[in-house]
This record gives sequence, structure tokens and C-alpha cells, in this order.
Amino acid sequence: MERCTIQVCQIRPLVMWNPRLVSGDVGVGFNVRNLRRNFLSTFTTVYSMRPLPTGAVFRCFPGQWKVFYDDPNRPNRYLLARELTSRPDATDIERIFGGADEQSEEAPSLMNNVMGVFSSVSRFMRVISK
Repeated sequence: MERCTIQVCQIRPLVMWNPRLVSGDVGVGFNVRNLRRNFLSTFTTVYSMRPLPTGAVFRCFPGQWKVFYDDPNRPNRYLLARELTSRPDATDIERIFGGADEQSEEAPSLMNNVMGVFSSVSRFMRVISK
């Protein structure tokens, strides 16, 4: 008599640091985008911080997604704009900021963009560490 055993798969945590699941070198079609979106929806983001030109998006599990904007009266400070249950996409962020990110006629240089991101990240880290 043959004996069969069934193995139960255990759920194991997986930590991904800055996952980039799509290469910019090749085009991505509709089916690939849907597959990626469906695959990513099975993950739970436990910590996320994304600096923006005029604010930041932040989440620390189990809390909600929080969108912050720069405080015009107090430099290096953020104000909470909105809390969301799901990750805000570009459309959500545009709605929240209401088109406040008007671009100047002159395109910013790459160095200005890089310095702006680092400045925003460091300001945001100071704010959430208090």
C-alpha cells in the first residue's frame, strides 16, 4: 500500500527594497501591465516613502496612505493633505494637490531635480522622526 502525504505551504514574508518590476529598455503592453498590476496586488506594502516636488506620500503598516504637502509658512515642515486606504496613483495625487505643481516655462536641470529629491527626502525624514 502506497502512502501519500500532503504538504501544507506556509506563508513566508518577502522583503523587497525598491522593487522595479518593469525595465524601461523594452516596451510594456497592456497585458504585461495588467499581469504586473495583478501580481503586485498580492503584496502588502508595509513601509513606503515617496518624495514629490511639493510634498510626499507615506505609509507605515498598518496605517493608511498619507499624502503630505509642504507647509508654506514653516520651511522644512509638512502638512497632511489626505489619508487614503489604498496607494494613491498619479491621478489621485494630481486631484489632491489641485494642479498646484505648475511647471515653469524653463525646464529644470537634472541636477536641480536630484537635489530637490534629496532635499525633500531629508526634510520628510526629519519630520517623521520627531
